[in-house]
Amino acid sequence: MTRRPALLASGWVACVGLWACGSSDEGSPWFVSQDAGIEGSAGFAGSAGLAGAAGSSASAGKAGAAGSGGQAGADAGGSAGSVGDGAVETDAPTEGGDGAQPDCSVEGVPGECMDVAACEALADHAATPGFCPGPSNIQCCVPYGLALCDPAVVQLPNASKTAEAAGQGGCPAGMVRVTTFCIDQFEASLVWMSDGTSWSPYLFPDVPVRAVSVKGAVPQGYINQVKADEACSNAGKRLCTDDEWLRACQGPTDTTYPYGDALQLGVCNDHRDVHPAVEYFGTTDSWIYSEIDNACLNQLPMSLQPAGSLAGCVTAEGAYDMMGNLHEWTADPAGTFRGGFYVDTVLNGPGCLYATTAHNTLHWDYSTGFRCCAD
Repeated sequence: MTRRPALLASGWVACVGLWACGSSDEGSPWFVSQDAGIEGSAGFAGSAGLAGAAGSSASAGKAGAAGSGGQAGADAGGSAGSVGDGAVETDAPTEGGDGAQPDCSVEGVPGECMDVAACEALADHAATPGFCPGPSNIQCCVPYGLALCDPAVVQLPNASKTAEAAGQGGCPAGMVRVTTFCIDQFEASLVWMSDGTSWSPYLFPDVPVRAVSVKGAVPQGYINQVKADEACSNAGKRLCTDDEWLRACQGPTDTTYPYGDALQLGVCNDHRDVHPAVEYFGTTDSWIYSEIDNACLNQLPMSLQPAGSLAGCVTAEGAYDMMGNLHEWTADPAGTFRGGFYVDTVLNGPGCLYATTAHNTLHWDYSTGFRCCAD
């Protein structure tokens, strides 16, 4: 594997070609930048054709089916036994086992200040200057790739987050009313149809699942429109039409952003300085953008956030995260997802007006999510 470059020390990190950065309309030049402004918000230029996600199987996403002797409970920090060939972890902690603070961090990834030569001797680690005191050869050594996250380990962060709150305005559970229809208050996560236990939000759902709208749950990426529609239907709901989605996001006064007409960068999970594929694979080589089904991309620090984490990213009627976090599929039979995601909310239109139409309804990658509507 090509060694990870020092991403933050050198200003620009270019996306390469059509497949460079994620799901978008074709032919749009974009880049990943260190700048936090609009021009610097990380973006994307297209999407590679995808194979199945690593470990995505009927057994891989099961919340309660731990291997022999393994723990499958919902306690935070619990680590379940193996499922198939991969381990399962429920509500896994993100801090180190001893709880100690790291010497340094780069893009939220904890590291250790050490000599560059010592860091380069470690597999899947890279040194980045500017984050440690002392001489120039002492740099922040952070992991990437398998040292940072193993896609074969099935994470179940929603094991204890499957129950929806009562609906508002006469709507079904987990929903809020918008004029004549209801919409999920939060981006959808998934549970198994068979027993209601949680499905991993980092794997394509290749089994019967049902959509739920739960505050604090990690929303489901890695999903195409067909499976999203099925999950809504299994919940007694449906995908939103484009008009419904836009009305819910823009509110009664037709604003550009969920919270108003003026952009407030960071109020929503709306940009990221380094593309997650660049961060995870440790290179800007173009091959990484054919790997955007990798289960680890949405597990990186400062990437996908639990539903409703940002209090200000809310519409007039109380729906959260309609801008950023994940793209959201609508019912458009030609294939449309809206709102942008945590890497970009600019390229295909600002805020609520963001719409990607380049893919058919079978497309999926780490950035594609959804929410449901109901009459």
